[in-house]
Amino acid sequence: MIKQIILKHLKQYLDKHKIEYTKCGVNMIALKKCIFCGKEFSATQIPNNPKIACKNLKECGKRYTIIEIARKIENLTGTDEEILHHIKEDLNINIVTSIDQKNTNKLFEFYNTNSFDLVPIVKNKKFPIEKDWTNKEHKDIEEWQRWILDGLNVGVKTGIISGITILDVDQKPIPEEIVKIMGKTLTQESTHGYHLFYKYEKDFPKTRIDKLKIDIENDGGQVVVSPSSIDGIQRKMKLDNPIIKMPEELKKFIQSKITVPKKTYSENLKEDIKTGDFKINPKDLQLVNNNLEGCCNSSFIKLGGILRKQLPAKQTAHVLHTLNKVLLEKPMNPKAINSMIRELDKYIVFDEKTLADEILNYIKGVKEAGKTEVAMAVVGTNRGKDYERVNLALEYLVKEEFLMKKGRAYGIIKKADWKTNLINIGIPIDFKMPYFEDIMSFNWGDLILIGSANARGKTHISMNIIKQLVKQGKIPYYLSLESGSRWSKIALQLGLKEGDFYWDEVTDATGIELEMGAITIIDWLCPNNYAEVDKLLKHFTEKLQKTKGIAIVFMQLRDNNDWLAKDLVKQFPSFACKYVYSDDETGEYGKFTIDKIREAKFKTKIYEIPCRYDWSSKELTMIEEMDKEIPDEKITKDKPKTPKGRIIKGGEKK
Repeated sequence: MIKQIILKHLKQYLDKHKIEYTKCGVNMIALKKCIFCGKEFSATQIPNNPKIACKNLKECGKRYTIIEIARKIENLTGTDEEILHHIKEDLNINIVTSIDQKNTNKLFEFYNTNSFDLVPIVKNKKFPIEKDWTNKEHKDIEEWQRWILDGLNVGVKTGIISGITILDVDQKPIPEEIVKIMGKTLTQESTHGYHLFYKYEKDFPKTRIDKLKIDIENDGGQVVVSPSSIDGIQRKMKLDNPIIKMPEELKKFIQSKITVPKKTYSENLKEDIKTGDFKINPKDLQLVNNNLEGCCNSSFIKLGGILRKQLPAKQTAHVLHTLNKVLLEKPMNPKAINSMIRELDKYIVFDEKTLADEILNYIKGVKEAGKTEVAMAVVGTNRGKDYERVNLALEYLVKEEFLMKKGRAYGIIKKADWKTNLINIGIPIDFKMPYFEDIMSFNWGDLILIGSANARGKTHISMNIIKQLVKQGKIPYYLSLESGSRWSKIALQLGLKEGDFYWDEVTDATGIELEMGAITIIDWLCPNNYAEVDKLLKHFTEKLQKTKGIAIVFMQLRDNNDWLAKDLVKQFPSFACKYVYSDDETGEYGKFTIDKIREAKFKTKIYEIPCRYDWSSKELTMIEEMDKEIPDEKITKDKPKTPKGRIIKGGEKK
């Protein structure tokens, strides 16, 4: 799939390298000169094919793609894979090639070997996605790979947690006075300078040395690392040097330039709120109101933080809105006050937050509980300091409106479980999705809908999907809703055996409970009307939310291969496609036509997956997977019509 996408960028490549051509048809071109023989107007594109064919058969007759063109005009050497990667970089095509993947794997193995703790970073930016990123750990290579697939950048935590201190030199070239004493250590090139990696130096603060244009990234910091990109420029990590201990001469030089860092605005606010330090001059309030130098909310945030120690968020908001109206001659915009309220939680510290969470989880399970019962269940005693801790935690949960007191018992206040985290919400599946792996990123909880008209191979496709899942070590669940189906015979012909998958035959799939974390294939649904489509798809979507599995559902199409309810089909599933025959006479050739992709792996106009069905083996194979290509000139007019694509042995299309 990756190769086919790059090959389709022929026009962009010709334009960039100023190779003259003319258009001949909607999607075809003719080179003004053949790249190899130089004869004018002799090279034209083969219909429905990425190849250019020279008509000068006696002297040339070559057939070539963008790969051979690049080799010729740029004097490139290397494998087809390397040339394709070069073209991808040259044209800035937004896909991940096998070489990209190899380079990323090498980097991540290096990071893992050096015990790096990575951070998910906003796409094309330098700041972390997670709110509390300094207190979260990410050391799993598979998780890092998912971030890259999602288009995110990655950063490495600096300091003791990753065992590194980084000097971020914000200029090019590195000053000669640094070069002489920096040693040969791991180095990364950034947009405006270089990152020098050294083993952790506990005596260095996280700070900046303005005179040297150097940031010291240590405890509490992070640095964006390769394969991340910022403004289209990829970070370049040179793995030819290990991470060394900082040379003593460099260490002394840097220490001599460090000044004591000042407290940040947030640190000062947190300290003032903690100590209750709040003094305000009425004149300052008017400066606040005029929004001078971005300090419009500092006094009110400080006051709000002190109030939040005793009041819940709603009451704190009411007090601040009231003071804003009556205290200031020109009140601030109410939206500014609401924004302050949302910011307050990061300045409020409750020492027993962990205990409060344990209590909340316990009461969620039992619905209601008294103080003594809670204490015995959570801390194992109803006396002493632990009992006092439980009492404080209960007061906190009541104040923050998580719990309500009913006489002597505490109960849950039902409200939405609001969250702010964005990482690891959708968990990717741990297997390759048959037929569709290359075009979409699938998560557990996804509903996949495959439509097909009557007698168009739904059960054959189901069994082929099961076979491919079994090869990957998965044991799927198969539900047959078709009376008299021959699924077992097809399974045996495909080489499946008892124990490879679970199965059941039912008449109503909505009455079946899906298994937790299961891969379920439902063959097939035949709704009679629009309302039933809504009911069926909504039912399975809700079930998947609870079971965190994945379902592949086959649905009957109209006789004209159209969905019964187009809008609903696009609303519920994560992925929807139809399987239609390319030749109605034999059913040997067909294709998946994609109608909906929730999370495509790359931008492309390719929405068809041509396939071939082998009647003897019962295998449905993607044309792309078939090989043993033969020259196009061997195709004769006597060969049967076949779907669009390349031609392989026996006249079969690829």
